[in-house]
Amino acid sequence: MDASQNRREFKFVLKPGLESKLREKVAEHLAVDTHANDGYPVLSEYFDSAERTTYWQKQMGVPNRRRVRGRLYGRNDGTIAPSAFIEVKHKLDGSTVKRRVSCEVDDLPVFSDGRIPKHIETSGQYEDRVMEELEDLVVTNGNRPVVQIRYHRYAYDSGPEGTIRITFDLEPRCRFIMKPLLPDDPDFELPLLDPGSAIMEVKTIGPVPYWFRKVIGEFNLVPRGFSKYAAALEKYEFTQKQQPHTQPNIQSIP
Repeated sequence: MDASQNRREFKFVLKPGLESKLREKVAEHLAVDTHANDGYPVLSEYFDSAERTTYWQKQMGVPNRRRVRGRLYGRNDGTIAPSAFIEVKHKLDGSTVKRRVSCEVDDLPVFSDGRIPKHIETSGQYEDRVMEELEDLVVTNGNRPVVQIRYHRYAYDSGPEGTIRITFDLEPRCRFIMKPLLPDDPDFELPLLDPGSAIMEVKTIGPVPYWFRKVIGEFNLVPRGFSKYAAALEKYEFTQKQQPHTQPNIQSIP
């Protein structure tokens, strides 16, 4: 599946013991990501304003909203080479599109400091648009890192021309100390879910395949909204402050 295409996303929070059974079912229909049969770590750094504007936009159901994040893949043992991206995740009227540019791992701290790495190469209108968005959201509007999140992902995909991708995110944990992201860094001490729980995300272009609808019925699954970013703030940041965050002036993105 092409992540840059408009798509629908559905999330399911899985009870302990359910993730492995569902992965077996999904593997009957979709191929696992190349070179990642045993999954891979994902490290992300989420940006927001001091007023947590993107958090409140989500809570208020603003139909047109964007969030910036840095993302790092890779393993220390070299089986998956490190790769880094700067992304804009854009939700519009229920559809989601992820726009991103690749960068060096060492570029991520530069970006976290509110500066656009100068040597990132763009090769067309798509990358130019992403860079303009990053300039607007980070440099002009002052979005900065709020929380870093790590999880272990198993991904199944219908291929480059396919219409569905299903991922399972295990052991999501966070930290509010903004350290430079390093491949496969285990130092994330704050859990987002109960032990053994997982998050299943379904990304689809067009209708959900019939076989997956049968899986949903077999396991009595009910989709629910779940944002790792929002969960981290609600579970840790907001509860540790004496005064709650005030809601900023929420509006759609022009």
